[in-house]
Amino acid sequence: MNNFSLLCLVCIAVGVAVNAKVLPANTSNVMAINQHGDMVWADEVSGLPDKCDFSCTDQDVPICANNGQCLQKFSSNCAMSAYNCRHPQKRFNVIENWRCEESWAPLCGVEDRKELNL
Repeated sequence: MNNFSLLCLVCIAVGVAVNAKVLPANTSNVMAINQHGDMVWADEVSGLPDKCDFSCTDQDVPICANNGQCLQKFSSNCAMSAYNCRHPQKRFNVIENWRCEESWAPLCGVEDRKELNL
């Protein structure tokens, strides 16, 4: 009877081992939300490419932009696009450059820049 019990225990152990899933060890105890809106460990998100990581050059022309609140000079259209990608709720749109040069133009002030993360 002991051999039969031992055989049953071995069969159960093999069955459990075959159906077991090995989960990767996480190095972070912080949860984050991935690009699909799923809760994942933060270290799983860090390896994803940043869709807002633009490679802007210094050779582009400066532009003037408006967000309905104030005017802002950006170093390039690429820099404005990168800002808009990271802040979709605070988007700027390109307007004529001369508007940022006029003395009456409501340029984004220090408080506006803090609020807009500029």
